[in-house]
Amino acid sequence: MSNLQPFRHLLVIEDKKGRRIIPLEESTYTLGRDSRNSIVIYDYQVSRSHATLIRKNDYESDSYSYRIIDGDLQGARSTNGLMINGKNYLSHDLKHGDIINFGGKAKAIYQIVSNAAGQDLFQDPEDKTRISSTKTSITEEAKKTIISTEDLEEVSREKDRIRLASFPELSPNPIIEIDWSGKITYLNPAATAKFKTIHQAKLEHPILEGLLKQSPNRQGSLFVREIKIGNEVFEQYVHYLAESKLIRSYIFDFTKRKQMEIALRESEEKYKAVVRQASEGIFLVNAGTKKIIEANKSYCNLLGYTGEEILQLTLYDVVAENRELVERDLERLLTEKLDFVREERHLTKEGTRVNVEVSLSLITYGGGEIFCFVVRDITQRKRSEETLQYQANHDIVTELPNRILFNEQMIVALANAQRNRNLMAVMFVELEEFRKISDRLSYAIADQLLKEFAKRLKSCSRMGDTVARWGGEEFMILLPRIYNPNDAAKIGKKIIDAANQPFNLDQQKIQLGCNIGIAIYPNDAEEKDTLLSYADTALANAKKTGSNNLGFYNSKLSSQNTKLLRLENLLTHALEEKQFFLVYQPQVNIKDGRIVALEALLRWQHPELGEITAEQFIPLAEETNMIVSISQWILETAIAQNQTWQKTDLPKLPVTVNLSPKQFQQANLVTMLKEIFKATELQTKYLEIEITEAALTENINFAKKTLSELGEMGVKIALDDFGKGNSALSHLQEFSFNTLKINQELVLELTDKPKDIATISALITLGRGFQMRVVAEGVEKMEQFQLLRRLRCEQMQGYLLSEPLSVEAATNLLEIGSLTIPS
Repeated sequence: MSNLQPFRHLLVIEDKKGRRIIPLEESTYTLGRDSRNSIVIYDYQVSRSHATLIRKNDYESDSYSYRIIDGDLQGARSTNGLMINGKNYLSHDLKHGDIINFGGKAKAIYQIVSNAAGQDLFQDPEDKTRISSTKTSITEEAKKTIISTEDLEEVSREKDRIRLASFPELSPNPIIEIDWSGKITYLNPAATAKFKTIHQAKLEHPILEGLLKQSPNRQGSLFVREIKIGNEVFEQYVHYLAESKLIRSYIFDFTKRKQMEIALRESEEKYKAVVRQASEGIFLVNAGTKKIIEANKSYCNLLGYTGEEILQLTLYDVVAENRELVERDLERLLTEKLDFVREERHLTKEGTRVNVEVSLSLITYGGGEIFCFVVRDITQRKRSEETLQYQANHDIVTELPNRILFNEQMIVALANAQRNRNLMAVMFVELEEFRKISDRLSYAIADQLLKEFAKRLKSCSRMGDTVARWGGEEFMILLPRIYNPNDAAKIGKKIIDAANQPFNLDQQKIQLGCNIGIAIYPNDAEEKDTLLSYADTALANAKKTGSNNLGFYNSKLSSQNTKLLRLENLLTHALEEKQFFLVYQPQVNIKDGRIVALEALLRWQHPELGEITAEQFIPLAEETNMIVSISQWILETAIAQNQTWQKTDLPKLPVTVNLSPKQFQQANLVTMLKEIFKATELQTKYLEIEITEAALTENINFAKKTLSELGEMGVKIALDDFGKGNSALSHLQEFSFNTLKINQELVLELTDKPKDIATISALITLGRGFQMRVVAEGVEKMEQFQLLRRLRCEQMQGYLLSEPLSVEAATNLLEIGSLTIPS
């Protein structure tokens, strides 16, 4: 509803945060759960980008109104939809009193009030007390509503004055209100001027006729009807307000529009006859409203609509393209007046997309402008193009990517690896004796053998890896991200084991083998062709030493693998010879520098190899099952040390111990801890165990049982490395944690970019929402520290604050009790 000034447009929001009033003045507002929206709705059942408000200006009357659209301007719809006055809408021109439901308990009320109505005129439009027999007049001097009534005492009540003051008295459109007995309770000046005989005719007046015959019992019931009085045509919006037992009507004079429609219909009759018979789809769109005003049978059949159904739609209901791009092209057509042809996707009634070629032109009718779309279905052509594209990039037999697509994927992977500074591997896989075997088999069986081997290759690869057929019996595997060469070796071993399993084809058992060559980026080379050449060389070297072999390109990697094998042997002696030791890194409250916890970190000092990091030997310890004894030693040492500190009257703080998934999944973990606590007499609340989400998902039932038992003992649990990879909110809801540790990669990569700030801020808010202690680890730079402090992260850990300390240094720190916090 357009309204003359002076009026204010307001949105009264009710959600989990309470009730608040938003004045509406801007041209566009976005609404949703995401904090980046213009108007934030605080309810988890509201979509991140739930709706958009667009201001509609009427320059002739110097007024404006608002239209609300489901979703964003790129065409993405909300999850729960948009309900206005109890009905679902994709878009809707808002009128005073409209109730907008977003999902859950969140709702908004659209109000249009005069500036004279004051600041506190915002109540539910269905919660207004009825006023009977009122007559209104407008004084130019005061610019406010003067109310006279037979029941003056009732009108004088504050909420009645608010209700009448909030009605748009200056609206050029009639507004009428009656009670359920048919008595007229309110007419605005426009209604009095337009319907002069309504008081005499009462319920027999066309505007009021039949209103009491409807079913007004359901709260918020609404219907729209068209009324003809003489030569005039009106559109009437009728609201049934059950609580106050009122029937309120908003009436709009559509006479001129109807006359224009009749004139346009008559002038186009001959043109339509031609359009209806055209084999190509043709439809016309009003340039202003974007409403479809005509469509021929061919276009209706293409999308599956009847002629009547399609006329209820707008251009945006049938064009499945970015709305901004569509509007940009239409604006260009309006400006340049030049026809153009382009390819689009249109939406059928069932929601599927149809590829079409569109010829778009501009037609002028009676001073109005119309877009003419001539549409040709190119679905079959597109399918043929896609089929040819697929065949050009895939092997016909195995349906794996061919070398063309593999090379394209490798170029992308190299660029990502260079940008992210990660390792990447290329693997050449060659089937042994395939040619000899295929010579004695039919072509069909040989092809089936290749298909089965391709399936096994894919089953051995990870999500994101590319498995391709290079040609003949050769295959390629691209590992776009690995942490060390051993990751590639593990996958290679799985492939060899899979190839050695018999193939049962056509009642024959066929035994195969394979050899693999591996090249690593950037250790071996940084260019694509060089890496491929080196992988081929590594394959040739592997084949020299026999069958079912795996070989790396250079001797450096081979020596590293040899070192890893040697470490497996040295691990067995490390515990006996007391080569392991623990260091302790403090977790600090940055407000006062107070130490809140110490994380115990494992180190291995070998007499010949020097210091060996846990990242190097923990995976080996897990593979050899030595992790059980190492875990027990870590827990015994850390708990005993904490008890020693507490006996010397040092601050009583928890010591945190990080357990890998394999360590956490030990069957005797809880029993072991009970024995250690009993031996050391340390209270269980002074131990915190850190685990990652991988420890939960490996065996979720075991994880539930173990966490429950640890919680009953009083041991604290921290969720480590949260916020990177597949972090899931469901884990926080399903399991009970005391501490949330923000992944140190996120901290190390933290900049003042909005995306980084939003990510860290969300994690901090999430942790606090679950009433957990939040710790940012890996703080190494002052810039990171300052950003985290600005985001109200109160506890941190990292080299900027303190490096891991020996027992002696940690003891000295505990005696001091705090650290100096950077300014």
